[in-house]
Amino acid sequence: MGYDVLVVGARVAGSSLALLLARRGHRVLVIDRDELPSDTLSTHFMNAMAVDQLAALGVLADVEAAGFRRITRTRTWVEDCCFEGPAGPAGAYSLAPRRNVLDSVLIDHAVRAGAEFAQRTRAESLIQEDGRVAGAVVRPLEGQPHEVRATVVVGADGRGSRVAEWVGAERYLEVPAMRPAYYGYYHGLEPLPEPALEMWFGGDQIGFVFPMRPGEDCIALEIQPEQFDTFRSSPREAFEERVRALPGLARRLSGAELEGRLMGTRGIDNFFRRPYGPGWALTGDAAYLKDPSTGTGVGDALRQSAMLAEALDAVLGGAGWEETLSAFHRQRDAAMMPAYQATLAHTRLRDQAPEQVAWTRTVLCSPRLTRALAHALPGLLPSVLPPEAMAGLAGLARAFATAAPEAAVEAR
Repeated sequence: MGYDVLVVGARVAGSSLALLLARRGHRVLVIDRDELPSDTLSTHFMNAMAVDQLAALGVLADVEAAGFRRITRTRTWVEDCCFEGPAGPAGAYSLAPRRNVLDSVLIDHAVRAGAEFAQRTRAESLIQEDGRVAGAVVRPLEGQPHEVRATVVVGADGRGSRVAEWVGAERYLEVPAMRPAYYGYYHGLEPLPEPALEMWFGGDQIGFVFPMRPGEDCIALEIQPEQFDTFRSSPREAFEERVRALPGLARRLSGAELEGRLMGTRGIDNFFRRPYGPGWALTGDAAYLKDPSTGTGVGDALRQSAMLAEALDAVLGGAGWEETLSAFHRQRDAAMMPAYQATLAHTRLRDQAPEQVAWTRTVLCSPRLTRALAHALPGLLPSVLPPEAMAGLAGLARAFATAAPEAAVEAR
């Protein structure tokens, strides 16, 4: 049986692409080697823009029905200095859904839209005919391999993509992994009065707390490469010792319990891959990957799949392959490059020297000076931030400035 599109990988990138294509009337098969629902390595965090993408897909209500808290504040620590603000303009909020929920909601909606889904099924090789990919050989976990023919095969199979390997998709703008990371799900962490994304900078590490459901939080650490071997010899003890040392967390963590075990990685490579070729395309982490420290990976996967769905819909409707997919490639890079470069700069940044932090403490210990700094900040930003960052901030600042007062009250 032939399909318009065979998607290899049913996580966020693959399931959202399948959903969009199925709604356009295309015949789509999605396969995944895992059984859903199940968790997978992830930052989990979805900022307000990513939440808007879930709403546009029509799946937000089902994700929130699982009980995930709306994150309405951001709290950033530099050593023992705390900065706090809203998660976005009035009414905006972030989420940190477990992947066993998010991925399942997306694939369920894709199936309802008409896509077919085969879990516990892996791709073993690609079918090549006349210089282009024409399908794949797939094998169910408890079955025999068989051919699946498709006009397009999409690799949404993550950072170690076999599809990308088989087609020889070249990488560019590569930067090796910079920081190892560990995280775990904790139950019973004392909550803040209002759910907030929390980040700690200090000791050449980055700490995170992502509020999930009531009584459930994801706690994460990014450390330095030279610390990894020592850390992994006793990861839980090292992890919890460092987390308890973060300002405000020792008391809040005292009654919390780890669910299962910690998850960790030596680091995440940073790269773009060429996202298409004759009969094939890539999306999600298979196509573009960066350090998780800025927490935009899930949202980026949704954005890529939306762009790719538009391109594939056009091709399946008769548009030229090379012209359409090369335009998608340019669009993808233009959309993702600012966040990619910002993430590299953010992850490379080491902590301030003690004498520099002393100035921050000096200002923040005085409400008068803190207010003066807030007044001066808009004029200072153009001198310390690159133009592309300022362009994005200007749009967000306008959204804050024009937010209706009644929306702000409702958001509270």
